[in-house]
Order: sequence, then structure tokens, then C-alpha cells
Amino acid sequence: MRKYASIIVVAVLLALSGCNTLMPMLFGLQEIDGYDAEQCEKFYRKLPKDFAFTPLVCNEEQFRQVSNLGADSMQMKNLYQPLKIMYFHGDTLVSFHINCYCPPTLTFNLKWNYAHQFDVFPPATTVPLDGYTLTRSQMQAVFPGITGEADYTVLVFWTNMVHKISKSEIKTVYKNLKKHGPSTGSGAAEVYLINNDILMSKELEAVE
Repeated sequence: MRKYASIIVVAVLLALSGCNTLMPMLFGLQEIDGYDAEQCEKFYRKLPKDFAFTPLVCNEEQFRQVSNLGADSMQMKNLYQPLKIMYFHGDTLVSFHINCYCPPTLTFNLKWNYAHQFDVFPPATTVPLDGYTLTRSQMQAVFPGITGEADYTVLVFWTNMVHKISKSEIKTVYKNLKKHGPSTGSGAAEVYLINNDILMSKELEAVE
């Protein structure tokens, strides 16, 4: 029963706002039970060694606070997606990407760079930003661990529940910074990897 409930959770979350319906088991689904520091550390160790990032943990209330920063119901649904990437230049959101805008691949993943958005820096936004008033300062109020000291701030929300897709999401950001991003010093970028496992496990409990 738990396995089928978890399939329902991921399918529902990835289907919000007209998102692609996926076959979660084929897309790297694994069961989780809240936040597991050891599991997350194992995940981080598999990322490129030269990838500089700060790990953060998102609890259920913080996740809902982020969603509530949307100016309307569609923005709120977009911000509620479990996998999302936000690029801020100073206080301004300049690029936004969510799982449901990405087409699936033949290898049961999501193609984050499907229209070559990540071939420039900052990436061309996938989610149209007209009407968005979300700022880095608001995200810092939700996550005090975001320092905002660099010109660019990159927030990547991910979950171990779909670890394969999360890994491709994060590596897309890494490759974008590696090939096209600013160097250290003036114009540098800070990256924060924000784990959603607490929220995802709560959603799982709700349907059990």
C-alpha cells in the first residue's frame, strides 16, 4: 500500500498546473521517510567535486510559505512544484524553471535544457515571469541560511523521492555555471540546494 501511495503522491505533485503525468517508478522513485541527513550526504557526494553549493533543508511550513509568495493561484501552483530552479540577480528573479515545464526523455528523466535555456547565463526563463513579484529577500526571510552576498543567487529545490530527476536538475545547473556562469569575484553566483524530503514524506502520509 505504501508503494502505491508514493506513486500517487509523485504523480499528483508533478501533475499540478497541467504538468506532465509521469510513471514515477520508471523515473527513479524511491520511498523516503522524512529528512535523512546521511541519505542526503550520500546524494551530495555523487555530485561533481568542484561544484560549490550550500545545502539547506526545507520543512513543510517553509515549503508552503514559498508557495504563498505567488501573486495568484497559477503562481502558487508553480511555486508548489517539488523540483524548481530559481536564479536571482540581486533581489530580482530573472530565471525560473519547474518540473512540469520539462518534457520527459526516453531514459525516464526530465530534459531541463530542452530549448537550450541553460546555454546562456543566466538561463532563459522557462516559466514566464510577467506578474511575478517574488524576490530574493522574501526567500531569505523563509530560509535565513541564504546569505545573498553574491550578485547571483541560485536556489535548487530537490527531493530524494525522485533522486534521478533531481540529480539531472542539479547537474543542469552545474553545467550552466561551469560553461556560462560568472567567475569568482564580481558577478559571482551562490548556489543553494534545498531538500524537500520533509514535505514529500508528509504528502505521502496524507494519502496512506
